[in-house]
Amino acid sequence: MAERTADVQAHWTRPGVLARLDAALTELGHDPQKLTPEILATVEHLHSGGLATTREQAKRIALTEESRVLDVGCGIGGPARYLAHTYGCRVDGIDVTPELIETGRVLTKRCNLADRVTLRRGNALDLPYSDQTFDVVWCQNVAMNIADKDGLFAGVYRVLKPGGLFTSTEYSVGPGGDIIFPVSWAYDASISFLDPEDVMRARYHTAGFRILECMNYSNTVIEHYERTLSAPPKLTSRLIFGDDVPERQRNSQRNLIKRRTIYWMITAEALSCSNATRVAKVLHPHQQ
Repeated sequence: MAERTADVQAHWTRPGVLARLDAALTELGHDPQKLTPEILATVEHLHSGGLATTREQAKRIALTEESRVLDVGCGIGGPARYLAHTYGCRVDGIDVTPELIETGRVLTKRCNLADRVTLRRGNALDLPYSDQTFDVVWCQNVAMNIADKDGLFAGVYRVLKPGGLFTSTEYSVGPGGDIIFPVSWAYDASISFLDPEDVMRARYHTAGFRILECMNYSNTVIEHYERTLSAPPKLTSRLIFGDDVPERQRNSQRNLIKRRTIYWMITAEALSCSNATRVAKVLHPHQQ
């Protein structure tokens, strides 16, 4: 597991992220020391669909100032800052990549959100939080790099309060054939772990969740890629992940168009242990 984690970490690591962001911000006339989530919007939402996906996902959960949120695989903290800034909630973010966490902490301070957003390095398969801590667990484009999805979902279930929500965007395998690499999350199949849709859904139920909504979000992401690739913003994820980002985004788009992959936005509720057991018995009677 440690070796695989190192491979994933290496994939997402590009030294010097903050320096490149500061240079680009200065060139655009911004003071890098005085930032807002709006200024960073085109660069800090690193998942498929960018800020629009974050907004759509947030609409599906009822956040208040009292909400406690965990962002698993938080990157440089863009969605965490968006949620705290927009809804006033407290957000913890965890990511396996030191470069992203260190950059995210600086950006959070510069956005004056350090009182509501806490970012730390850690592993999604070993969440360093107490049981039943969070009202919402938020996850975007993370499961594709994790082979032990049952371990991921079990950890998410553990840290959620009963009745809490797990909101996730993730890819599944589609019927259109083998994935075209490289894509945003992997240069080859060695760290790409996608399930078929039925297996993906079953994992939620097995972990103790009831799926409230499972929306095919592929077409929206395809359109977003088209706009971004046709007219890339000045502040772009190329500053974080390198000059080959457009190629990987184009392949990600092609996979969606050809239905080699499908992109989902999923909202699920953490059932109590007794309810989760009853659901498991119905869905998997042969395992009892």
